Amino acid sequence: MQSIASILSLGFLIALIVAIVFGVKWYRSRKDKSGENYKKNKKRTIVTLVVMVVCFIGGSLAQNAADEQEAEAEAAAQYAKDKKNYKEDKKLFIGQYGLVGAAAEELSNKESNEWADAIDNSGDDFDVDSTVDNIEKKHSDDIDNLEDTLDHMHEKDQSIQKNTAAPKNEKKTIHEAYLSLKHFVNHATYISGSYDDFTDEASKLDRETADKAEEGSVKYFV
Repeated sequence: MQSIASILSLGFLIALIVAIVFGVKWYRSRKDKSGENYKKNKKRTIVTLVVMVVCFIGGSLAQNAADEQEAEAEAAAQYAKDKKNYKEDKKLFIGQYGLVGAAAEELSNKESNEWADAIDNSGDDFDVDSTVDNIEKKHSDDIDNLEDTLDHMHEKDQSIQKNTAAPKNEKKTIHEAYLSLKHFVNHATYISGSYDDFTDEASKLDRETADKAEEGSVKYFV
């Protein structure tokens, strides 16, 4: 289409030049309107004007069609790029999901066990705040690593949500899985409440995180 548009544009320019030439001749021979030169130049001018109009309209239509083809090709290329990016983001998200979930579970178990030991060994002078502070300080590296990885997963989740090539049902599944994991990680990295509340909530969030990995979407996370 682009080549046709170029040819018609060239034809328009040629017809314009020819129309000007014959138009000038037609104008100069206007005194003898019954003469042969007047009639020929008039006819030639009109014909070239018609050709010029046809070339202009045809060129415009061909250019519009070429622009549409180019836009469709660009859209197809962008879609292919988005689809590739989605597959890569999903693969990374799935890989990290299992690792982060296991790390959050392990950290929660350690914190629960250390909290239980502190209660058993404290006697009457047990201080919840100092116990929690000591546990968080002891696992500060693990906490930092979990939070950093969760931030990275948040970026992947957002990238997937914005990706036009990602199926809506997969976007929903991945986002809900991320939110469950986020709550689990936040619980493990910020100890609060009583010991019983903490352990009960950790068990609940652990189950929810695992369920999201299997809930109607095993193919995404296994």
